[in-house]
Amino acid sequence: MKKFKHHSYFAKSSQEQQHLFPHVCFSCRKSFKKPKRALARLCPQCHEPMVMLSRKFSALTMTDVDQWRKVEYLVSHGFRFQSIHEQPNGSLIRYPATFAEAKLFVEDYAGRVR
Repeated sequence: MKKFKHHSYFAKSSQEQQHLFPHVCFSCRKSFKKPKRALARLCPQCHEPMVMLSRKFSALTMTDVDQWRKVEYLVSHGFRFQSIHEQPNGSLIRYPATFAEAKLFVEDYAGRVR
C-alpha cells in the first residue's frame, strides 16, 4: 500500500490561497464567495455587476426582501460591513437590524466610512 502524502506537499498557486470575500448581486438577491480582484465581478445569473463586501458580511436568504433592501441601502451609502469603532472607548458598533434603524445608522456614522 502506498503511503499517503499530506496536502502540504502539493503547493497551491497564490490565486487559490487568497481569502474569499462575499460578492452580492442585489437584483438576484444572491451572495457568492470569490477572491478579491481589481475588476468588478459579474453575477453568474443576471450578468449585472456585483458588489464586494467585507468578510464580516453574513449571507442572507433570497426570500428575505426587507433585509436585502436594508443591505442595499447601507452599501449605497458606503457601508460595506467593515468594522466601525466608537471614538472615545474603541468599542465596536453593531450594524442595524432593520431598515428604519439603517436610516438612523447612516445619519449617525456617515463620516466614518473609509
